[in-house]
Amino acid sequence: MNLSQRAAAEAAGVPHRYLSIVESSASRISTNLELVDFYAAAGIELLGEASIGNEVTRAGARWSAPNSPDISKAVKATFHVEDTRVSFRAARALLNKKQDEIAELTGLSRATVKSLESGKAWQESHQTLLTFYERSGVEFVGWGDPVTNRYFGIGVRWSPNSSGPEFVSNPARP
Repeated sequence: MNLSQRAAAEAAGVPHRYLSIVESSASRISTNLELVDFYAAAGIELLGEASIGNEVTRAGARWSAPNSPDISKAVKATFHVEDTRVSFRAARALLNKKQDEIAELTGLSRATVKSLESGKAWQESHQTLLTFYERSGVEFVGWGDPVTNRYFGIGVRWSPNSSGPEFVSNPARP
């Protein structure tokens, strides 16, 4: 192509430093596998549906979880658990937005967004934020354990009806 890295990055619409990292890596696949291993060791599963020749769809991440609530307490204790069924922080990360941006898009205050992300449960504000993320193409994943009243596998992914990050520009307020 006879392009500089900077020109190729600009033409591809990616930051120059990303292209520089990828091109200077000994093996891009090896680097990606190292990242997957890093997250897996931390108890995080990367999600997505892939087929040869197509882009990965429904990308996201979640905490690793047991396959069923019908396991011993000892086994459950080896997994990360949450007190709430959704992770608003993970949803915001999937959208690649800051708290201020989410507050502006939803009509909530930044302090409310921050509190909801930390697990506070104000019914009306919670529903407003939940509806905003779902309309933005975010699917919340995970399941609740009725015995412990805790949640496993909490995370987010792009919903089947969204087209990923391109889907989100400025969804209407809920």
